Amino acid sequence: MRKCKTPDGWRYYPIAMSANGKVKPDAVLVDGTEVKYPVGHDELRSYAGSKLVYTRLKDKNATEALAALKTAQKKANAVAIAGEAAVQVVLDPMRIPLRDSHGRFVQAAVDRGAKEAAELYDRTLTEFLNGCTKTYADQLTNDDIVKFHGQMKGRGLSERTVFNRHMNLRAFLISLGFRGDELKKIAGDKPPRYEKTMPEIYEPEDLTAFFKALTSDYDKLLFKLLLMTGLREREAMHLEWSDISWSHRLLYVRSKPQWGHKIKDAEERDLPVPKELVKMLRRYRKQHPDERLVFGKLGGTVDEPDGHLLRRLKGLVRDAGLNCGNCSTYKSSKECRNYTLHTFRRSYITTLLRNGTDLRTCMVLSGHSDIESVMRYLRPAGTKEMMARVDSIKWH
Repeated sequence: MRKCKTPDGWRYYPIAMSANGKVKPDAVLVDGTEVKYPVGHDELRSYAGSKLVYTRLKDKNATEALAALKTAQKKANAVAIAGEAAVQVVLDPMRIPLRDSHGRFVQAAVDRGAKEAAELYDRTLTEFLNGCTKTYADQLTNDDIVKFHGQMKGRGLSERTVFNRHMNLRAFLISLGFRGDELKKIAGDKPPRYEKTMPEIYEPEDLTAFFKALTSDYDKLLFKLLLMTGLREREAMHLEWSDISWSHRLLYVRSKPQWGHKIKDAEERDLPVPKELVKMLRRYRKQHPDERLVFGKLGGTVDEPDGHLLRRLKGLVRDAGLNCGNCSTYKSSKECRNYTLHTFRRSYITTLLRNGTDLRTCMVLSGHSDIESVMRYLRPAGTKEMMARVDSIKWH
């Protein structure tokens, strides 16, 4: 890390590196953007238990600091392994420890602003390493990957989830330096197969029952907004009242560096807000005139994003008796897999397409970077809609 003197005071930022792996002098990454701060020095960031520790590297340039980092990581790993095994060990400095690399890989995703990806990586690698007996990257074989697939299937995870976590693990292997035939030898020639199905959506009868069960204005506004704008979870979490243009009836979806929320350029967009939703937003705003976030954390600091929106949805569905009672997640946790925040987004895109919105407009409104992603949502209308259309046809 580099401790820099910025216009806002002294700050820690990860160092910036060139494509060939060399450190760029005085350059750091601020929310994924390279910035130069000439006044500052390099430090090692480490943990003593759960405590974060920074150690200043005196009289070292950036390249020497990077070498010191690698040495410190190897020493720390040697101490940890020796302590766990209650034996004295000698480590080969050329070998890559898996558990130490896990933390660095996840932290790298956090440092570049990909917090959602970091959470998925961490979940995948924690499960993989908990079931893996290997210590070093060079000990991994395809049997370890196949075993991981079996663990996930044994827990009842879907084929799509197994595929996604396999790809997360593959990204980790690439970060360890595996390429070409060596990567194929461990991860396999092809990822696990899954049947590509139509994206699941909420049908009108599902939505009617769900919204009928809601009692608080917060919940009614939250889920109406997800349905009518297609916002992703983190976009809704960090939505501020200043992101809404009342005169133009637009909702601006932007990165929020102050919250550590960064989205891709293609995902920044201006969304038209339906009249019904504008009325709900205005009414709720009058009731909460001093709040900055539209959906601040309930029962806590209103200016803190609510990071438990999915948990809230699951609880509302359970209390309303809307759980299916049959899916694997319900049997294990009493929470229905059919209700997710992302299903509101899928329903939004599907509804746009069913009502004649062209693919390119849907791509812009949903924040997708390609039309192929949107085309997945082209699906037949529901049974009632199809019957109405068939009945309206003049056959002769």
